[in-house]
Amino acid sequence: KPPTILGHECVGVVEEKPYDFEKVEVGDYVVIAPYSECGVCEKCLKGIPELCENKTYIPTGCFSQYVDIPMKHALKAIFKVSGPNDSFVLTEPLACVMTAIERMERLGRFEDALIIGGGVMGSLFALCIDEDEREVVISEPHDWRREFLKDLGFRIVHPKDLDENRRYDVVIMASTVDEPFNFLDLVKDGGSLMLFGGYSKDSRFSLNPYHIHYREVNIVGSFGYSMRNFIRALNEIEKNEDKYAILITHSYHIEDHNKAFERVVDRDCMKVVFRMWKDEEEQNP
Repeated sequence: KPPTILGHECVGVVEEKPYDFEKVEVGDYVVIAPYSECGVCEKCLKGIPELCENKTYIPTGCFSQYVDIPMKHALKAIFKVSGPNDSFVLTEPLACVMTAIERMERLGRFEDALIIGGGVMGSLFALCIDEDEREVVISEPHDWRREFLKDLGFRIVHPKDLDENRRYDVVIMASTVDEPFNFLDLVKDGGSLMLFGGYSKDSRFSLNPYHIHYREVNIVGSFGYSMRNFIRALNEIEKNEDKYAILITHSYHIEDHNKAFERVVDRDCMKVVFRMWKDEEEQNP
């Protein structure tokens, strides 16, 4: 809500820094983690730092030309990168995807996956899982995104055409759907349903416990990232910039924010980025 400034996925340039802050220099390109864990609370010590009780945060969003990062947060959460590559805005989303995949793999190795939703998050899941030569199927209703993902070589299906007799080791809810537990029928015995798309605290769904008891299907959620996976995601993008850059389909100057949000609502896009300075080139095929 206003006056909150949005934008927690960003790449920027260091404009000023304290003389004794040696992690970066003025002029360096950097990525900032939106939050960092404390490392010492109960959740961190249990190995679930994404649920840390004492996180530090960026004080405001990055839809602005300047952002002031408190020293306490900067010490943990600012990272120098090779240059102004748009792909780095995917660091935090990729870190969240890596964390979710780790959670599923704790329950057992999986060989195939059905991803519900072919937006940016679903695409990142597909890129990560497909890298290990596991079978990936993406269910996506929107024509533009289906064609985009087909061009990347993924197997795409319209939700209405899902094979009810086919089951998967994991079904990943990469987007928010009205009745996620309806997809339990598509999970193999002993497999997992991953709730990744966000739901409000007041959300309520019906559930057939038969799948849990007799088929031993796991229902697991994942929220956020660990700093370990944030760094891992950053290194992955550094090494494979082109692989992730393809998901940045449009960019707009911040003054054209209405056009950008209209594009996102229409879904004829993947990742849309804002540029804060007039001399930066837009990218809109």
